[in-house]
Amino acid sequence: MTRTTITSVKHDNHDDLVHTKTLFRRHSKGPIMFNGCSPSGDVIIIENISPKKHYDLAGWYIERQTENYPMLRYIIKNQFLLPPLTTVELWSSIATPVPNPPETQEQQQQQQQSFVSVKTKILTWNKARQWSVTRLYDHTGRERAIFSHRTLSLSDKENE
Repeated sequence: MTRTTITSVKHDNHDDLVHTKTLFRRHSKGPIMFNGCSPSGDVIIIENISPKKHYDLAGWYIERQTENYPMLRYIIKNQFLLPPLTTVELWSSIATPVPNPPETQEQQQQQQQSFVSVKTKILTWNKARQWSVTRLYDHTGRERAIFSHRTLSLSDKENE
């Protein structure tokens, strides 16, 4: 998934537009995968795309690295059962969860998909302006999913 944005930047009392391109990549080894990781550090979204199998994520953990912060590790404790065709949003404690628009709720009902929003005790998932790498590991330490993002400005693309 690729998204292009234009950001306004103040330079010497002039408004200049900086063209940026943000690249998002995800990969999973099985039906548990990331559906998104907010560069602002607000939310991480995990999905079970299996139509039949439940997964208990107790003991699984998320590691997130960004350019400005040390690696963050979040361990999923207790029983955390993820039913088939379920999406879960893990919100940081300082973020405000955003409800799904009605048209998204209707689509989920038609696809028989469940949606769960959880407010975690983690203060933030760490803001990432230029890059982030977020990994999901099962209880044995095996990597199950990865989600990364990198934001390039026009000057970055010229230097490559």
